[in-house]
Amino acid sequence: MAILNMINKIDKVAVCSRSFSNNPTLRKELQKKYRKVKFNDDGVSLYGKNLIKFLDDSDKCIVGLENIDKIILNALPNLKTISKYGVGLDHIDTIFAKKLGKKVSFKPGINKRSISELTLGLMISLLRDLRKINSDLVNNDWNSYVGYELTHKTIGIIGFGNIGQDLAKLLKPFNCKILYYDKLDVKNKSTNIKKTSLNTIAKKADIISIHIPLSKTTYNLIDKNFLNLMNSKSILINTSRGGIVNETDLYEVLKNKNILSAASDVFIQ
Repeated sequence: MAILNMINKIDKVAVCSRSFSNNPTLRKELQKKYRKVKFNDDGVSLYGKNLIKFLDDSDKCIVGLENIDKIILNALPNLKTISKYGVGLDHIDTIFAKKLGKKVSFKPGINKRSISELTLGLMISLLRDLRKINSDLVNNDWNSYVGYELTHKTIGIIGFGNIGQDLAKLLKPFNCKILYYDKLDVKNKSTNIKKTSLNTIAKKADIISIHIPLSKTTYNLIDKNFLNLMNSKSILINTSRGGIVNETDLYEVLKNKNILSAASDVFIQ
């Protein structure tokens, strides 16, 4: 154990993730374990040559949404371990990393509550049109808006893994009916949670929330064919990955008021 601790102390660690770098608790914990830690204190988006330069002398790194492809991996022979902060490994060429003998690690579901709370907040915000109300007040304009209740709504969850299931837990007090789409069957005792198809979710859900990884099979999964099945009072939320929703198609249905509203904290690059 003493030898392992000594090895940890001399390893050089680089933290690319801006959110990790800005978190005092995480910084402190990492510095307890490693003596040489470099954080992304400039808060810049690291890619290409700048990413290589930042990681050049590091043995280990912690990444967020940085793109770790073959070019990056080949340029960093000293890098032994890549740890993903957050979920999804679609920005890391895991197959090539393994070929080079580099370890890729992550903890599934580590940020599930953070994402599920954000999603719940977006649901209520869109149903009550809080953005519009706030904008009006900032401009000294007072208007009365009729909103909708979340209680008893039908929620469609696309991707019923750690985040999707945690979102269902948060929705329990609202007595919502949950329709979920996933490749796997999820064991649950609730009569309000049912597995179904994508088309059924599009047609029947009042609010649709996306929680799947980005891959060749999920790229543009939510396109005009799916969106046109939704009704004029339905809501779409994407807190998963940019590229899953076809943004051009979404813009068209919003412009034509074919759905009520949409929210996303991820976009195609």
